[in-house]
Amino acid sequence: MNTLAATVPTTLDRPAPAPDRTAAKVKARRLRLPWARIIAGAAVLAIAVSGIAGYLRYSAAFVTTDDSFLEGDVHPVSPRINGTIIRVLIDDNAHVEAGQPLAEIDPADLNLAVKASEGDLAQARANEMAVTAQIARAQADVETAAARVKQNAAQLELAKLDLHRTETLTHTGAVSEQALDQARATYDSAQAAQQSLVSARESAEAGLAGAQAQHAAALAQIQKAEAALAVAKLQSDYTIIRAPSGGHVAKKTVEVGQRVEPGQPLMAVVSDRVWVIANFKENQLARLRPGERAEVRVDAVDGRVLQGVVESFSPGTGAEFSLLPADNATGNFTKVVQRVPVKILLSDGSLDGLAARLSPGLSAIVRVSVRR
Repeated sequence: MNTLAATVPTTLDRPAPAPDRTAAKVKARRLRLPWARIIAGAAVLAIAVSGIAGYLRYSAAFVTTDDSFLEGDVHPVSPRINGTIIRVLIDDNAHVEAGQPLAEIDPADLNLAVKASEGDLAQARANEMAVTAQIARAQADVETAAARVKQNAAQLELAKLDLHRTETLTHTGAVSEQALDQARATYDSAQAAQQSLVSARESAEAGLAGAQAQHAAALAQIQKAEAALAVAKLQSDYTIIRAPSGGHVAKKTVEVGQRVEPGQPLMAVVSDRVWVIANFKENQLARLRPGERAEVRVDAVDGRVLQGVVESFSPGTGAEFSLLPADNATGNFTKVVQRVPVKILLSDGSLDGLAARLSPGLSAIVRVSVRR
């Protein structure tokens, strides 16, 4: 028993445990501040503050909207006369110049109308020449009648003097009653001839006035025939349907053999010149002014930045010109921010090589500098 007790150590005989240095290190680390995290957080905060400050500076210097699109003149092409199409001279999407022929209507009937109008004009001019000759004859008749009246007036004055002298001589007995009767008859005859010649002169003058009236009517007939000929030629010219402006052909629906009527849409010509309509919110308009520079990004040209300038503002909001404008005087009212169309003109320098790719209806993003 003593031997076993000697071989088994007791608790009092065991050595003291060594101190736990790992736990002390962990506790020391917990007591130290996380400087790396503090520095990283401060850097993130500084970057955020800088970003916010940059955004505030940006928002103070620019106004931006993505509610914008390209706009341009779209000219409808329609005939001014009815007829049958015999030629179509262009294709879809082709570029045309102002006045270039696009299609042709059969001109056969109208060419006949032109010839008929030319015949009417020639006849009216011939009639005017005939009336002019009548006027010349009537003028000669008037002059002849006036000369005869003047000649007979002298004879009438002589017969009157002879009658007075004969009457005086008859009272003194130097001349017989027969001579007095002869002088009186001569005077009466000259007086009657004078009245007849005056009537003839008046008739000639009336004939001259009638001829002059016919001449005025002939001139009016010439003007009427000239106007009819001009209309016929104009109608003949209308058989060629021409481009109203330069641009690209769109929505072509005309084909050879088609019967067309005046005003019927055949195609449209989209003008080469485009501009931007940017719908800014009403609370963005306070700093916008005409003449301010604008940057336009169009997705269709890979977001290339186009330079422009603010040209004008719409006199009303988009809702005001809608088909059914809102009536805010009825029911409950909820304020809705309105948008106002702003027209922006693109500079020619920024359109180099892009004009053919910019079409009305393309969306755009507009940024206007309002630093001033």
